[in-house]
Amino acid sequence: MPEDSSIILNKNIILTFAEPVSKDDFIKKIKEAAANLVSFLKSNGCSQLGHIKFISTTNGEDYLQLSVLDIDQGPKVDGILKKTFEKIKVTLNVIVFGMKKDDVNKKITEEITNLENYFHSA
Repeated sequence: MPEDSSIILNKNIILTFAEPVSKDDFIKKIKEAAANLVSFLKSNGCSQLGHIKFISTTNGEDYLQLSVLDIDQGPKVDGILKKTFEKIKVTLNVIVFGMKKDDVNKKITEEITNLENYFHSA
């Protein structure tokens, strides 16, 4: 049964690539992951979205933040990353209301796996 309390989940991921990845390709894929997560939340009874944030850095000096603050609006991207990179640290932070923590965690893990698989097969 869904709860009205908040669910806060944090995931830290380090993605390492055999070949350089372009900033544009990386942004495209995290936008896709965010859209998939929003679609899942809408379909599964999310009563309110606090936020979804992907915060990424390649070396601690550059950063990119993708934020979804409203379940009915697209993501906002701020910051600057290098044009290409072979390693990136991503922190994913999600706050939602009205869902089971295990369900949200499972979907986040699925989207992280999709990112890893895409970049390892690219």
